[in-house]
Amino acid sequence: NFLVPPSLCKYDPFGSFPVSSFLLKMFSEVELARDVVICAKHLEGQPPHQRILEKLLRELMDERACKKHGFFLGITAVKSISEGKKINDNNNDDNHPGPVLRFPVSFMCRTFLPVRGEIMEGIVEKMFGTGVFIRKGPLRFAYLSSIKMPRYRYVPSEEGEEEKPYFLRDDLSKIAVGVVVRFEVLAVRFKLGQDWWRINEFFVLASLAGNDTLGPVSLAGSEEPYM
Repeated sequence: NFLVPPSLCKYDPFGSFPVSSFLLKMFSEVELARDVVICAKHLEGQPPHQRILEKLLRELMDERACKKHGFFLGITAVKSISEGKKINDNNNDDNHPGPVLRFPVSFMCRTFLPVRGEIMEGIVEKMFGTGVFIRKGPLRFAYLSSIKMPRYRYVPSEEGEEEKPYFLRDDLSKIAVGVVVRFEVLAVRFKLGQDWWRINEFFVLASLAGNDTLGPVSLAGSEEPYM
């Protein structure tokens, strides 16, 4: 799900929505370079640049994120595609025999990097007695511990009741699965995909402490669709 130049299919799940001022620091547009390796046979029958960019998009989606720049949201411009050079390999990753070419590609990419101290909004996806997991766009693991939820208490679901467990504050504010929560980023950790964990991923510790504007927000005021 990346935005590519007009010559290709345009789809950007983030670019068509406004972004609030407190999120702008986490967004960047950076220049990246990647080598795209592709079988020469795949370049037959259609513009070579289109096939090269399609391969680049697939690989960037698989890479997902990097520690320096954060999540890859969209390719906004292609700066250059250098001449392909034959490499000593008769098989590409799609198992098609034939000459294999390497194309150095330079492009601009929109990124999202979680930053300590920033304010974000996300949807509660998982509930535990010790805290909740919040999702914010590509960020799937923002953990809000009950310790960082001042004046909230855990209310378990009773046997036979349909209502699921939730956290309740003394002013009756409720945090439950599906609720949008505004939180502060307390800490950020990046894990490189390898071994059993194959996806590049960011993990965030969230907090509601020390700021009265943090906590559950109404859907009308939520910015979740914008991420």
